[in-house]
Formats: sequence, structure tokens, C-alpha cells
Amino acid sequence: MEILKKLYMVVLVLFTAIAAVAQDENTSMIMAFKDYCPAQVKLVDGRTIKVPKANVFLKHSTLVYKSGTSVKEANMKAIETVDIEDRHYIRIDTVLAFLVDTIEANAVYQQQVIDREAYEANYRNNRLITGIQFGEQINLITLDPQQDSTAVYPVINTFYYRYNGKIMKVHDRELWRRLSKEKRRIMQTIMGEEGFSWTRRESVVRLLQALTGTLFK
Repeated sequence: MEILKKLYMVVLVLFTAIAAVAQDENTSMIMAFKDYCPAQVKLVDGRTIKVPKANVFLKHSTLVYKSGTSVKEANMKAIETVDIEDRHYIRIDTVLAFLVDTIEANAVYQQQVIDREAYEANYRNNRLITGIQFGEQINLITLDPQQDSTAVYPVINTFYYRYNGKIMKVHDRELWRRLSKEKRRIMQTIMGEEGFSWTRRESVVRLLQALTGTLFK
């Protein structure tokens, strides 16, 4: 049994390494929304403020907003939640992740960021690469949501669970560490299903349904 356990942990590490670099979609924008939109921002001190023109910058999935003729990046440590259009974001560490689904008291969140290393490696000589500035005041041209629709940026999707009141990153090693033996068996069953992927939204939601106990109701 000890040998089997060690073998399974090796497999877990390999799955984690693959998932860390997996990309299952691309985008032509560097912002989450096609234009700057009104947003409602809840701060960690309990206040709620309305921002007339806001967006989510996909470099690190952070909140940016227009202030006069400038675009500024918000102080992420001061933010608790953000509501833009039909999306509800929560801050996890210093990035925003939007709500995908709720299963009873649990929930799935998704963070999307542009994989700049992969983009630059593939298109190093392409004219579309720009020197994005990340100070408080950011180049307006660089942060035009519709800057160039011909650009194709690889996107990294990272999922998080709110499970039993705690936020956790969704990947095998983290869940294996946190789950009970019974829940680990459920996780193994779902992982073994055809088409399962840690970067596939449907797979991640299905796993949480199974862990919550609602999948076969």
C-alpha cells in the first residue's frame, strides 16, 4: 500500500505540472470587458463605492479605472469585491477572480490572466508586442480594450473553490492535502472521467458538485 501511495503522489505532481502550463483559450483583448463600465466596489473597510469607468486588466487580473484622461490601477489590497456588468469578482490575494457557479454554500471562481511569457516567446518579432507600464498611471493607448483585434493572447485559467467556508486553489495536490479520505476517493473518481481537466470549467464545477454531494441528487 505504501508503494501505491507513493506512486499516486508522483502522478499527482505530474498532473499539477501539466495543469500549471495548460491553456485552453485565447483572447484578442487585454481587458476583460470591451469597454470601461460602471462598477460597484466593496472595500475591506466596509465602504462601497461606485466607479463610473472601470475594467479588469488581464495582465494580473487587477482593477483599473479611468480618472480624467488617465488610466490608473486600483490598490488591490483595499478591495474586497467588484461587480461589473454581470460578473461578481472577489479578491484572492492581490488578483480578482469572478464567480462561475455556486453549489449550496460552496462556489467556483475563475481567474484569467494573459500568459505574457508564452505570447512573447511565440511572437517576439511581432509588431503587436507593447511595453506595458505598470505604475499608477498607465499608458492609455496600451490599455485600450479594443487596441488591436488581430492580436491573439494565450490565456491561463486558474480556478478557486470556496469550500466549507475557505478559499482554496483548485488543483490536485492542494485538494488532496485539504480533503478527507472519503472526499479524496470522490476526487479520484471524477479525475478518472473522460475529458476531465483542471483548466476546464465544466470539470471543475462537476468536481465541486461531487464534493458537495449534489452531483447525483
